[in-house]
Amino acid sequence: MLKLKDLIVERIDYNQVATKIVKSYGLKSKVKFSRGKTFADYDWVKDIINLRPSYSSMKDFLMTVLHEIHHALQRKKFGVNKYEKLYQRAGDVAVNKGKDFHDDNPFEEEAEKWAKKNLSKWMKK
Repeated sequence: MLKLKDLIVERIDYNQVATKIVKSYGLKSKVKFSRGKTFADYDWVKDIINLRPSYSSMKDFLMTVLHEIHHALQRKKFGVNKYEKLYQRAGDVAVNKGKDFHDDNPFEEEAEKWAKKNLSKWMKK
């Protein structure tokens, strides 16, 4: 028989966790939550990481936050205008090769690899 103590799960404050991780990488990006079809997106003009209000696992949440942080780090490195130009150009090249603008964009692939590499810093062991 299940007891109440077995059903109590620690609640995670996604906003607090995401904001802490963002700041740990020396970024001033804002973190916001909204409903959408994607896991998240990064608004490089306003420097806002937009996340969903819930994720199927902590790993999915952390991977998503780290992925978007990589975009913010790239924006910080190149500047807003140059980042936008480079991202757009990379997406256009993918499309010209018959691939998807977003999914086959090297900026997205690099962000995913970076997130995987940094995940272990944030996962509880």
